[in-house]
Amino acid sequence: MGFLQKLFGRRESVQARAQWLERTVHNVVEAAAARYARSGAFDAAETHPWSEAWDTADINLNDALASRLGVLRGRSKTLARNNEWARRYLWLSKSNVLGPVGIQLRMTLDKRNGDPNDRVNDLIEGGWRHFGRRGNCDLTGTLTWRQVEKLCLLCREREGEFLIRLVNGGPHGLLLHVLNPAVLDVNLRGEYQGRRIRMGIEIDDAGGPVAYWLLTVQPGEDLFSGVPAVGRRHVRVPAAEIIHGFDKEEPDQLRGYPALTVGAERLYLLKDFERSAAVASAHSAKRGGFFYTPTGEAPDGFADHLISAVLDQARAEGRELSVDELQALKDASSKFNTLVPGQFDTLPHGVQFQKFDSDYPNVNYNEYTKACVRGFSAGLGMSYATHGNDLEAVNYSSARVGIVDEREVYKFRQVELVEELHERVAAAWLSRAMLAYAPFRRLAYDRLEQYIDAMSWQPRRWVGIDPVKEAQANEINLRLRLTSRRRIIRERAEDPDEIEREIAEEQALYGDLDAENMPRPNDQADDEGEQDNDQSTSGRASRLHIAGA
Repeated sequence: MGFLQKLFGRRESVQARAQWLERTVHNVVEAAAARYARSGAFDAAETHPWSEAWDTADINLNDALASRLGVLRGRSKTLARNNEWARRYLWLSKSNVLGPVGIQLRMTLDKRNGDPNDRVNDLIEGGWRHFGRRGNCDLTGTLTWRQVEKLCLLCREREGEFLIRLVNGGPHGLLLHVLNPAVLDVNLRGEYQGRRIRMGIEIDDAGGPVAYWLLTVQPGEDLFSGVPAVGRRHVRVPAAEIIHGFDKEEPDQLRGYPALTVGAERLYLLKDFERSAAVASAHSAKRGGFFYTPTGEAPDGFADHLISAVLDQARAEGRELSVDELQALKDASSKFNTLVPGQFDTLPHGVQFQKFDSDYPNVNYNEYTKACVRGFSAGLGMSYATHGNDLEAVNYSSARVGIVDEREVYKFRQVELVEELHERVAAAWLSRAMLAYAPFRRLAYDRLEQYIDAMSWQPRRWVGIDPVKEAQANEINLRLRLTSRRRIIRERAEDPDEIEREIAEEQALYGDLDAENMPRPNDQADDEGEQDNDQSTSGRASRLHIAGA
């Protein structure tokens, strides 16, 4: 009945069908708009046809690192070794985060009367310098503390984390073993005495590290040792003996990942593009055109010349070619082409010439290169003008804005490195050195915490973009009591106490050289300003954890 009704029933008119279609579309649009309004009007939460490839999965960072950290490190190391832009980023990191002398220890211990305790301060600072000499701080006996700093910084940027094991021994009672972060087995997952092991780190219920499970064989050595990956052995090291530093971006994050990861694909594609463009340009410069025959065969004499040259080489090496090898060589010679700069041959009979035209090297890929490097620089908090080494269109104002922002990023990374590396190493060193290092035996062990609290760190600082204007601004701030001489000196990464001593020595040798007696710029100083300037030096400036930060 239903079939007959469909077959002989009343057919829908064209107008009625058009009205139904219009009404249905209207209802669907209204329903979609209502759903959009109920969703809270978050554009990023909507999945449109043009955003279907946008991943919506909320993947835990630890899960992502457990499966992909090895790949990220491999590609990051490849960039660091072969890509010019990645190499420049690492050079700029070493130059700006550490500088030529590294991050210096400054002791600021006071006596009970508020005066600086110069004797103890100089003693501990001198002991730290002695600890940093080659053979005193490193387990292998090959590194200085300056090199340990550099390795930790580079590992943090290139591998995403650095790893140091604290070992008892040496003239100060402490030796540092800088490890390849890969020895912390990212594939190790399990349980130990009821505690979880994730990516080689044994953690408690709160997620804090209890111990680190390190590979007994360095990565790469098992390729020659015959030990399969499934048979690798681990050693359990308590967390108190390990310094594990990385940029923690999520509360439960256990491992770090390379900073070069951001924008790495851009650099790879840029390198591949530049290589291809360079090869195309070279071929375009060498190749003048093509010889071709009506039958598609190679020009007369070319195959014979190639085969003759190969036979001569084979006879010189005592080899003999078979009939099949000769035939294969003859077949291959018909497809063989050469690149001889600027050479054209006489056309054989029946052979025509076709010119070879190429867009290279006329193709302009400067804008593409700038876009790739600019994106990579932005992901690392650097200005394109500095990282891209491109000052062509940079004026004073734009350069100043970019450099100031960039230096703030470097300051932030200096603070992170101090907190992760310097403070922990210095605390472990002083507690052992007070027992093992002979000059420290005069220190009171019950004041250990006071000594540690008096440690401050002076990182690298930079010369002003306009030194004259900045000096004038410092002078105004001193008169208004908005800063102190000690703070200004620290901003230059210098020691105020050393400068005070040097000034005192110069005055004893050469007489009064006080800057107050020297003419000021424009000779506009008045008596009231001089009085304020003198008063601004009274008292000891408060010390920051990072000096001059």
